[in-house]
Amino acid sequence: MSVTAVHPAPALFLEPVATDRARHRVQELMTDFRSGAWTPTPLERRVAGLLITSTAVDGMVTGGRVRTALWEGNLTMIEDNGGRFASVLADLVPVLDEPELTALDVVDAAGELVTAVAGLG
Repeated sequence: MSVTAVHPAPALFLEPVATDRARHRVQELMTDFRSGAWTPTPLERRVAGLLITSTAVDGMVTGGRVRTALWEGNLTMIEDNGGRFASVLADLVPVLDEPELTALDVVDAAGELVTAVAGLG
């Protein structure tokens, strides 16, 4: 497994590349969303809404729930709007599926992004 140093954590802390990439992509899309540089399409809002509904019991975005929601979007979602939301969700799947890759800040940020895209935040 590849690893990379992540800052501002101590230099001795190594984190899997997938976790670092997912964290960066979620933060980048959320920043663009908040600034108005990226606006979700109706389909992206629908997929985010499906994710919100699927997390109603425990509040957790999981790899299985992301896969199910992405299935709704199908091919259109990766073509419309630059496919950014679908790409971020796809980056999250391996991180959410593997406990050794999961970082709570990434899970929390993903939940915040999904809530915002769904129009609930």
